[in-house]
Amino acid sequence: MKRLLSISLRLAISGVLLFLLFREHNLISEIAPRFWTLLTNWPWMLGGISFAFLSLLLTALRWHILLRGFAPGLPFAVVLRAEVVSAFFNISSLGVVGGDAYKIMSLSRRLPGKTMPVGISLVIDHLTGLVAVALLFAVCISAKATQWPDFGPNARMLVIGYSMYVGGAVVGLLLSWISFKPALLAWGRRTFPRTMGLPIFEGILSRMAQVHGVFSKLWGRTLSATAVAVFLHVAFFMSFYCGLRAVGGAAPVLDVLTAMPIVDAAASLPVSVSGLGVRERTFEALLAGIAGVPDAVGISASLAGWLFNVFWGLVGGVLFLRSRGSAPTSKEVPTA
Repeated sequence: MKRLLSISLRLAISGVLLFLLFREHNLISEIAPRFWTLLTNWPWMLGGISFAFLSLLLTALRWHILLRGFAPGLPFAVVLRAEVVSAFFNISSLGVVGGDAYKIMSLSRRLPGKTMPVGISLVIDHLTGLVAVALLFAVCISAKATQWPDFGPNARMLVIGYSMYVGGAVVGLLLSWISFKPALLAWGRRTFPRTMGLPIFEGILSRMAQVHGVFSKLWGRTLSATAVAVFLHVAFFMSFYCGLRAVGGAAPVLDVLTAMPIVDAAASLPVSVSGLGVRERTFEALLAGIAGVPDAVGISASLAGWLFNVFWGLVGGVLFLRSRGSAPTSKEVPTA
């Protein structure tokens, strides 16, 4: 019942936001004609689809780097397939949780007895993405520092808010790393036995200690995965730049790369269906405030970039349906 209510609420929010956007900027006269330009600007459309696939390829590579720390025989093709299929679940299940659940289930069948490290490696995978996007945003906003006075008020508010959010997240991540060191946890149990010994805290601390242990083992691979994550974010953001050019808009690449971390964070909030409506409103406000892109063009570009990525989600859906129709296989992979 709760899940049905959550899905209904997300559908309603996306529907209302899209309705307001299409009423403010007429769908028929301002936005729809821009999608016809995809036919004439087809090289940009192909570029957007290609960048969307490159981001999936690099996402699989990032996770594969971590997984090979305890499963050196795991083929990259297996991880890539799981990543593409998970893109389908990210669309159809109304959130990334569905895609993550599929990836853990798919890889756990290949790595029997390794469900816990597979799940933890996925958590670390996401954390490397957080650090990478924070670094990318810092570089981009620093490059735009001299143009800060020219930013519109909405763009300034969004940039400041996101800076506080991502900066706080990185600081929290560092504090968590220090707090869950085994030596510090042991000191806490000795000093505060009544509090730290409570079942609720004991379970949380045990899980965090496991995460810390896997991360300690994979720290070198984590640095490599973070480097890959920077390039995968650039590829993903470039799919939206291609979307902007495909619908007849124009803006400097740096402006799009500066806006996209904020847009992506807003779209990932669990308040809408696949970020629809939230992404478009944020993209519109930022591109208008930073680069002076007309509102209708910004909305059209955001929808085009989203569709480029949805394309690969649909490919993942086909792969998933084909695997269900074939005889199930469970090949074990040697683990370390």
